[in-house]
Amino acid sequence: MTEKVLVKKVEDYTQAGKFVREAFETFGFEEEDEVIIKPNFLKYNDPLMGCITHPSVVSSAVEAARDSGLKPLIAEGGFGKDSADKCFSSFNLGDGVDSVNLNREEFVKIDVGGKALKNVKVAKSALKALNKPFISLPKFKVHHLTGVTLGIKNNMGFLKKPAVYMHLNIHQKLVDLLGVFNPSLVIIDGVVGGDLSESRTKPLDHGVMVASNNVVAADAVAAELMGFMPEKIEHIRLAAEVFGVDLNKIETNVDLKRLKRNYSLSFFSRVLGKIGI
Repeated sequence: MTEKVLVKKVEDYTQAGKFVREAFETFGFEEEDEVIIKPNFLKYNDPLMGCITHPSVVSSAVEAARDSGLKPLIAEGGFGKDSADKCFSSFNLGDGVDSVNLNREEFVKIDVGGKALKNVKVAKSALKALNKPFISLPKFKVHHLTGVTLGIKNNMGFLKKPAVYMHLNIHQKLVDLLGVFNPSLVIIDGVVGGDLSESRTKPLDHGVMVASNNVVAADAVAAELMGFMPEKIEHIRLAAEVFGVDLNKIETNVDLKRLKRNYSLSFFSRVLGKIGI
């Protein structure tokens, strides 16, 4: 089956809303109940530093979800206990939209039944996305352990922190987790990407956004746009095998070479990756 991925040049965040709306129109979203919107708010940070999903992308998704008859709930944890709360209170994410800091919730053990991840503790509100449609809003960023942190890895925000238990065999564990948390719509913010590190990012003016109803295909295209070979990113390759995505038959609407940039890890990030911490 050929998966479709929407790719557009988006010069700045004033244009992000137009792309988000096109993503909803292209892929649809039929769930009628409350829907989780999961951004990447790793920490409270200037949105133009490339570390977190830009608030305009989140607010646009909230608006589009409401226009589709959905009741959105923004759910995120972040690295620190209060990372999400600081983002919720500081950024305009939509008038009257509900939000929840997953790090301050009760955690519930769920069965994953994967090859490497058998069970895991997740925030109570994350159960609303468990084996149900949800919207993932990840960021174009590198990561010292996984090469890239895009849609598949965005699921780690649902987990109890610190999630160092994920580090050993992380690629397989991410694929296992995708078996129970699989977004129906993923919109990846690459207007300003995060280079060199996932937390101490160097902003990279990339000017691109990616969307799909298949997170594996979206991540593969985004990784390629970042200058990586998707088949060399282990969790993307494994996920493609498990979920039946042919990485050579992903349909895009543009020539990716025209929008490609070269992201890389800093020396320190590469050292951390070698150590595996």
